Amino acid sequence: MNTHDKKTEVLELLSQTNDSTLIDEVYDILHPEATLENINMQELPGELQQKINKALDDYKSGNYITHDQMKQKVQQWLTK
Repeated sequence: MNTHDKKTEVLELLSQTNDSTLIDEVYDILHPEATLENINMQELPGELQQKINKALDDYKSGNYITHDQMKQKVQQWLTK
C-alpha cells in the first residue's frame, strides 16, 4: 500500500469514527505543541521541571536529532 492509499484510508476511517480518544490521539500526534500546553508544570517535581525546560530550550534552539537520525545511530550501535 503506498502513501496516498494509506492517507486515503486513514482519512476515511477518521471521518467515520466517533471514537473521541482516537481523534484526540491523532490530534496530539499532529499538534505536539498543544499537548505540551496542557501539562501543569507546577504539579511536577522541581528536578523534572528543570529537565523539561532544558529539553524545550534545546528543541527551540535546534539542538536535537530527528527520529530517522536516531534510528541510524541505533543501527550503528547494533552493528558494532
